[in-house]
Parts: sequence; structure tokens; C-alpha cells
Amino acid sequence: QGRNFWAAMAHGDFDEEEEEEREKQWIFTAEQLAKAREAAKDQAAQVLRTAATAGAIEGTPGTTRASREAPRPLTMEEGVRLATFYAQKLPELCDLCGAPPDVRWTAVVFFRRFFAVRSPMEYEPLAIMFACVHLACKVEEVHEITLDKLFEAADFGSDEALKSKVLSLELPLLEGVRFVLQVEPKPDAALRMLSDELQHLLTQSPTHNHTAAISGLTEAAWQEVLARAETLVVELSIRTDAILCQPVSILIVAALSTSLDMQDGRPQKHVVDEFAGSDAHGFSDTLVTLLEGNLETEAQRSGVKGLIQGVIEHIHQMESECEVTQESLKEVAKIARRCHRTFERQRELATERHEAHRKERKRRWRDMKEPARSLLPAPLWRDLMNLNSRREDTAQAATDHNEGVLSADATDEFIIRRPPDMDDDAEA
Repeated sequence: QGRNFWAAMAHGDFDEEEEEEREKQWIFTAEQLAKAREAAKDQAAQVLRTAATAGAIEGTPGTTRASREAPRPLTMEEGVRLATFYAQKLPELCDLCGAPPDVRWTAVVFFRRFFAVRSPMEYEPLAIMFACVHLACKVEEVHEITLDKLFEAADFGSDEALKSKVLSLELPLLEGVRFVLQVEPKPDAALRMLSDELQHLLTQSPTHNHTAAISGLTEAAWQEVLARAETLVVELSIRTDAILCQPVSILIVAALSTSLDMQDGRPQKHVVDEFAGSDAHGFSDTLVTLLEGNLETEAQRSGVKGLIQGVIEHIHQMESECEVTQESLKEVAKIARRCHRTFERQRELATERHEAHRKERKRRWRDMKEPARSLLPAPLWRDLMNLNSRREDTAQAATDHNEGVLSADATDEFIIRRPPDMDDDAEA
């Protein structure tokens, strides 16, 4: 990472190297994320308008003018809420098929990254949800969860149309996530490592304020803390844009800090207010010390603390926000289905055009070879074929003769013979 990457993250001031690091990690500023979503929405809306115009010009039989009009484009907020609803369902799908935590996390990240740069008007979120889990199983090498098993677990086993659609979406999904398939760090492994480091640090510093509180935690209590922290990371990534605007390590530290503070019996609002103060001594402050070995300046340390504070505030706000429900998306879902049908028809037309072009190229290639034969008279062409056949027969006979000669001389193969003149000299 850039030398002042963490400080730049806190203040939003990046040089060229730091900007490249952000793009590599899929980290947007709020402004960049809004622009990416707006660009995807505008592109989808333009395709819908073009399709409607083409349909009106072609005068498709059996359709009315109203039915050929472009569906109303979803607003930015409607698109985000629609994608968020299916993101909420993604962990449930993973639980149904028995996917491990690594698959669940990778699938969530794929889903959020995809819809940061693609519109839910263009791609059906339900199909993308299945495609993300299916791709995550491949990436994490969980080969026992096939697409068939995934559909059976979700009670979609008989929906062959959806299965075909999911298979066709793998390449668009890969393109959407820019073929960045490695998703690290994983929350479960990172949280275990961080908890071990935290316990070791407090053992080495027995005078720390929270040594007694942590040393009193049983193994079962630690497992509860880590499970709650992992749930917080996943919920943050699904219900907020934190996964697109902050490094995963910051989310993990903030989630573990909040989980420990909750285990200590302190309300979250108190945690946020305490951490925001200049004399903060919460678990967050303790966890930041674990990162100081990789932070060179006070600006970087201050930047990291600011990022963690911001994520803790998101966690507190998330507690008071309701999840997106299916009931609240009824009208949005109707509009989205019209958009999806239009895009599916456009893809079918594109496939038909591609197939027609392929057949046309094949026909032209065949036509290019035919004139070479048709230029020769039929009798001459037959004589040439006969000549080639006789040459092949002659070559085969010569080969058989040579093999016979070699076989006859095989017994003399290793005899060294003197030239005739040497024999004459010996007789003389």
C-alpha cells in the first residue's frame, strides 16, 4: 500500500499511487460510487429507450403502441434497494445449501461489487445471486455444491429457465467484477487471528484498562464474540456501502471492537461517543495498537482511528434501520421485470445476429474454395486425381521394396567389410 494510504483514506486525499491501490481493492469514495451507479443506470435506460424505438419502427405484430414503450427506468434509490433486498437473501441461500463461511463472504463481495458498476434494471438480482454463490463455490474450491444442488436446496430445482439464465450470467459476472476473484481477507480467519493477537497483547500489558475484562472471558464467550463480530461484518457489507468504501480490515477491527464492547455490557451509543472523545480507552483503541506496527506516522494512526470510528457509527445506525422487505418493493419489482424482459430480448437478438454472421462467414469461406475447383474442366480434374492416385501407388510399392531389401540385409548389418582394393593388396 501507499506510504500514507491510511491517512489518505481518512481524509479522502489521494495521489496517483494511492488511487491505483483503491481501485485494486475495489474501494470507492462516496462520490465515485454514486457516479458509477449513475453511469450504469443511464446506460441501461438508454438501451431501454433504443429497444422501444426499434420495436416501434419494426411494428412488431400483435403489440400495441403502449406495450412497446420503454418501461420507466428505476431511480438510483430504487435500484439500490432492489439489489439490497437480494443481498439480504444471499446468506440464507448459502445456509440452505450448506456453504461454508468463505463461500458466503466471497459471494457477498461479488454481489456488492457487481451491482456497484451494473444496473439491476439490466441484470436480474435473483439470477445474479445464484451466479455469485455458484462462482464463489468454484473460487473457494467447494466442488460438492454444484448448481443443481444449489437449486434443489433453494427449491428451484424444476426451474430450467432460471438455471440456464444463471449459467449464461457467469461471463457477465466475471466481467463485472473485473476478473478479480481472490477475496481477502476472510472475516472468520482474520477475526480469529486478531483475537489471538489481542489476548497476547493484553497478557504482555497487564496494566491495560481492559485486561481484566478480556482475561475473564471463557472460550465459549470468545466464540460468541467472534460469531457476533463476523455477523456484524456481513451485515455491514450487505445493508450499507461500507464494503465498497472501506478496507475489509477496518470493518473487521470495528466489528470485533463493537462485539467486545457489547460483551462487556456497554451500549453501542456509549461506545461511539467514547471512541469519538479524545480520551477514548475502549476496545477499539486497544485494537488500533495492534496495527501500529505497520503504521509509520501519527497521521496514519489517526487516519485508521478515524476510519474505525466511522464504521462503528455505521454499525450503530444500522441497528435503528429496517431491512428492505418484499412488500416495500412490489411496484419496483414490477418495473424491474419489464426491464429484465426487454434486456433478455435484446440478448436473444444479439445471439441470433451473431449466429447469422457466423453462418454467413462460413458460407463465404465455402464459396471462396469452390471457384478454384470450378475453373478446371471436369475431365482434366479427373485426370489429375487419377495421376495423384498412381503416384501414391508407386510410392507405396517403392517403400515396400526398400523394406524387403533392408530385411534381407539385416544379418549383415553389423559386418565391417574392407574395400576391394585392400583385398587385392593383401593377396599381392
